[in-house]
Amino acid sequence: MPSIAIHKLLVFAFLFVSLQAVAQHQRKEISGIVIDTAGTPLVGVNVRLTSILDTVLAVTDQSGFFGFTNIIGPEFRLSFSMIGYKILDRSFVANFPGLTMQLLPTVLPPQQTLLKEIVINRVQPIVIKEDTVQYNMDAYNIRENSLLEEALKLLPNVQVRRDGKVIAHGKIISRVQVDSKNFFGGEVLTATRNLPAEFIQSVQVIDYYGDMANSTGVKDTEPEKILNIVLKKDRKQILFGQVTGGGGTEERYIGSMGINNFNDGQEFSILGSFNNTNTSLFSYGAPSGAGTRDRGNVDLTGMMDPVDGVNITNSAGISYSDDLSDKVSVYGKYTFTNRKNNTIGHSVLTSHFDFYEIINREEKEVNTDNMNHLMAWDIEAQLDSRNYLKISPNLSYSTVNSSNHSNDTIKNRSIVSERVYRATEDVSTPNFDMDVLYSRMFNKPGRKFVLNMQGKYYKQDKLEDINDYFESINANTGQPIPGDAYTLTQQVTSDNQNRIGRLKASFVEPIDKSSILEINYEYNYTAIDSRRSVWDTQNELFVDSLSLDYSYFFESNRVGLNYQMEQNKRFKYTLGFAVQPLLLQGHMLETDTLTQHRNVNLIPSAGFRFRISDESELSVEYLGTNNQPNFSQIQPIRDLSNSQNIIIGNADLKAEFINRVTTRFRQTKMGRNQFFEAQLALNKIQNKIVTSRSNPSSTVQETSFRNSTGYFDARGYYMFSTPVINESFQLNLNGTTDYVNNVSYINDQKNFGRNFIYSQAVQIRFMLENIIETELNTSYTFNRTRYSLRNSDGIDANSFLVGLAGKGYLSDNWAFGFDLSHRLNNGYSSFVNANPTLLNAYVECTFLPNNMALLRFQGFDLFNQNTGVTHEIIGSDALFMRNNRLARYFMVSLNIRLQKYPGNKS
Repeated sequence: MPSIAIHKLLVFAFLFVSLQAVAQHQRKEISGIVIDTAGTPLVGVNVRLTSILDTVLAVTDQSGFFGFTNIIGPEFRLSFSMIGYKILDRSFVANFPGLTMQLLPTVLPPQQTLLKEIVINRVQPIVIKEDTVQYNMDAYNIRENSLLEEALKLLPNVQVRRDGKVIAHGKIISRVQVDSKNFFGGEVLTATRNLPAEFIQSVQVIDYYGDMANSTGVKDTEPEKILNIVLKKDRKQILFGQVTGGGGTEERYIGSMGINNFNDGQEFSILGSFNNTNTSLFSYGAPSGAGTRDRGNVDLTGMMDPVDGVNITNSAGISYSDDLSDKVSVYGKYTFTNRKNNTIGHSVLTSHFDFYEIINREEKEVNTDNMNHLMAWDIEAQLDSRNYLKISPNLSYSTVNSSNHSNDTIKNRSIVSERVYRATEDVSTPNFDMDVLYSRMFNKPGRKFVLNMQGKYYKQDKLEDINDYFESINANTGQPIPGDAYTLTQQVTSDNQNRIGRLKASFVEPIDKSSILEINYEYNYTAIDSRRSVWDTQNELFVDSLSLDYSYFFESNRVGLNYQMEQNKRFKYTLGFAVQPLLLQGHMLETDTLTQHRNVNLIPSAGFRFRISDESELSVEYLGTNNQPNFSQIQPIRDLSNSQNIIIGNADLKAEFINRVTTRFRQTKMGRNQFFEAQLALNKIQNKIVTSRSNPSSTVQETSFRNSTGYFDARGYYMFSTPVINESFQLNLNGTTDYVNNVSYINDQKNFGRNFIYSQAVQIRFMLENIIETELNTSYTFNRTRYSLRNSDGIDANSFLVGLAGKGYLSDNWAFGFDLSHRLNNGYSSFVNANPTLLNAYVECTFLPNNMALLRFQGFDLFNQNTGVTHEIIGSDALFMRNNRLARYFMVSLNIRLQKYPGNKS
């Protein structure tokens, strides 16, 4: 014990003496400046001083000066660090006289690996909001003079196919906005192939639930996918355009012109194009995009041309938008397109019956000439601080002239029918529709009334001339079957008038700061008047049994409640219930026969969204909707337009009721630039409208329709994107899985067609700035179908695609590029099977100031193997089809790019 006390006393004495020495030591000031190798003072350099008694941090000012006070330690160490410069460490001894020490200037040399250090300050590439995934374009290495289409290809989980169709997060983009206004009426192609990428601040992929949901805040419909392009602040006043011309072998040609002017909300654009290279100026029948996923989204290679046949396309359009006043804005467009298409194809259609199959091998050629005029406008008025009005009229007129020539060989066990089919068709369709949205706010914050009215008038006049001949023989003897030969010559005139109306009213009442209650009412109706006259032109007779004078009416009323709670920014849920009476009614005017069906749907709805963290979220939604039968399914006649497949409508069909559950998980790793999304959708349909197929004689089939139970499907997909090694090496994975339990009837027997489809795609992108850009794509699709009928073997089809695309930069002005793909198909009929290898290549040169001119020499489909092979399951039918596509040609083209905005006077 005494020894321990002595040790403590010695330690205490040592500490006391040391503290006294420190207290008596003079406190000093140390200062200096930091410069670069050119002698220029550096601002913002971190200077760290450490000693046994000091740890202090300072930052250099505008003159490069730094200073420390009250430094005690006899020796100290200085560390200098700044992004872009080398880190320096120096040691000093504080044995200088006086209380201040002025150090010699410290020279900080530049860091040779400057690019690595800059990555630390990069822009956050992806930002996830509630219904929006935002890509900040400054985070991506987009080459100068690129268009939006090229920039989109660099974004994770966004694909651009060769026909210009954009697929984002598994769904087709239906329209494009610029600064939240439709650009050229929302035309996807027009935006992606005209907007320069350098003007764009960010690209937003939005789940848009419609104007009604946007006004009420209650989302009770299936969303569409849209793009919103946010322009940079200094690019909102821009004038840009381009002119392209080119010619090549096989009489190929292309010409286009575009002028666009943006002026702080005012937009004016005029575009025109003519070509026979399957290049589109407008989407030409843009997809709705609502709730569907394109089955071809695994074909990611840019050279895979999904357009069947060869097109000659002439198109022109004009678009205008402006703020007429502080309260009124207008935007709209007019477009004209004339497209002529020639498609030559081969197909095998296998119709599965209970103990046998009917196989139809067809060779066909289809020629169409389609003209389309479209005028669409939107007028928005903020009448006052509480009242808002939007009116959207649309007018279109189209004509289609087509001819169809086919030769069929149809086999049913030992009976073979040879068929020759010739038909011409002239169709004209004027359309008009109007959409009106009115919203009123009340004194109480959050209380609002929203009214949406839609009306559409659609008319179709069609004239068909049909010549259909077939003859059956016994495959065993080679002899004709007596009485089994038929010649059909018809002239069919049709006049259809459709009137569609929809009214939806919603009253929203806030309950408290975090919840609202919506009371809604919706009324829908569809009225169709159809007149069909059939003439036997060979015998010059009017055919009463095939003619029609029919009126059809569909009506639904829906009353519902929705309660929505947003407890905090992380959790939000919606609960709803609706009652929907339905009426379907048909009236045969010749016989004064009336058919009608009434039903009442009870429709619960629910959804919740949980923001797990700032980087991930989970959502689950349930929706109940109905789907009325289309007119071809209900018209009560025997349609003999195809003598081998007679269609019989069923006027007693009920409307389908669809129960849909969708769940989605999203996650983004901000620091790693990783993005993951997965979705699973389950559908169960009551009163599913299915086909009922029979085989009354030899190779002839009759198809009618009926309602059935037992249909369900499950559809899922996932996407994952991550950099590998560094930001220049990008890996994208996406896969889809579909399971469909389809229902059909074969000779009055219920048949289940269980269809399983699995697809997996891998995409690897590698870029070295101004040196090379490469993209490797692979995808595998497995399609399996099994039928419940005893004698059906089922179908297994596989398809594997590998593609490699690249672009290399030989200098600032010269570049070359290529895209190569090969497809392997297995399980397809030899009649349509093809394993094409496609190779496209080009060399291009830019010149004139700011590289405004681009001269390109390109070769397309150098192996001359371009063809399209597809596989579809339709009820109890399996269809394998191969169509011609644009084949080998060479072309020289010149593109002149013009643009003017502040800071650029090109």
